Amino acid sequence: MNLCASPTTISPGGIRHKRDEGFTLIEILIAIVLVGILSAVAVVGISNLVSKGTSSACATSADAARAASAVYFTNSNTYPADFLALTTPAGTAPLTLPAGTTNAAGTAIASGNLAVKNGSWTLTMTAGTATAAPVFTCS
Repeated sequence: MNLCASPTTISPGGIRHKRDEGFTLIEILIAIVLVGILSAVAVVGISNLVSKGTSSACATSADAARAASAVYFTNSNTYPADFLALTTPAGTAPLTLPAGTTNAAGTAIASGNLAVKNGSWTLTMTAGTATAAPVFTCS
C-alpha cells in the first residue's frame, strides 16, 4: 500500500488529471520580479511627466512675461525694471503670475525683484535698459 498521495488522478474515462496544488516557489518569485519591474517603470514614467509639466509651466510663464514686457513698453514707452512693475497695479497689470508665485526669497514680490519662483521652477528677469527688452529665463 502506497501512503503518498498521487499528484494525478484518473477519471472514469481513463484520462489523467493533475491535481492543482497551488503555485510553485519559482512562479511566485517570477510574479514578484514582474511586479517590481512594472512598479519601477510606473514611477519613472510619472516622475518624467511631472518634470515635463514643471518645465512647461515655467516656459509658459516666461512667454507671458515677455508679452507683458511688450505691453508695458507700449503703455509707458520704457521697459520694466523688475517684476513689480509688471504685476502692479492689481487687476490692470500686464502680467498676472500663477497662484503661489513669490519672489526668489519666498516672500511677496516687491520693488527690485528680478526672480520669482513657483514650486520647483524659478523665472529670472535680466533687466534691459529703457529701450532694450528684459530677458526671461527658466530654471
